[in-house]
Amino acid sequence: MTLKALGAICAGVALSAAGLAYADEVPAAPEDGGPRNWQVAVGGGLNLRAQPSIGAGVLATYASGTLLDNLGCRRDEGRVWCDVQQLGGGPRGYVAAEFLKPAVAPHGAVATGPDDSALRAGQGEFDATGQIPCAHYAGQPTTSCAFGVARAGGGYATVVVTHPDGRKRAIFFRAGVAVGADTNEADGYHEFRARKENDLHFIRVGPERYEIVDAVVLGG
Repeated sequence: MTLKALGAICAGVALSAAGLAYADEVPAAPEDGGPRNWQVAVGGGLNLRAQPSIGAGVLATYASGTLLDNLGCRRDEGRVWCDVQQLGGGPRGYVAAEFLKPAVAPHGAVATGPDDSALRAGQGEFDATGQIPCAHYAGQPTTSCAFGVARAGGGYATVVVTHPDGRKRAIFFRAGVAVGADTNEADGYHEFRARKENDLHFIRVGPERYEIVDAVVLGG
């Protein structure tokens, strides 16, 4: 990690007496060693603006604790603004950096650096393999499917599931949250749904069903 990246992370972690992240320097983007995600650290809501300006239109308002993707930060109008998008999707825009702090990942530390899990999974470079419960068609009894998982730390992982008929499905996790799958026009862009009970993720991709435990995503 570069000194610039380390300094940016430390600046974000340092909290003022009010409990807000104080961004004295421009925080690093993940590709430069910065945190992958921010957490909103202000009560009463934080406005997402269309441009890095206090006068720009408001696209959304985030509650305290909301997780945001770190898409890079810059100084504008004498203030540090961060380009963000809510974890899992939503409008993209800018928020004032002093109301952010680096998000703590499920493994208990701040996840930094780029997420290479999808790239490694596509190359077949898996950290673990095994079997998970699955079903390919609506009404089909649950069976067992082979999986391979490529992890990037901090709850970032790509799980590639192979059904008994050879069909494959990639499921993407970020910060320990199931956020999507590799749907495409050929399979009808199936709707992605996910819920979690304790340490078990119940995932649906159209008619397909999957059950993935946290240990697959987080390791250990």
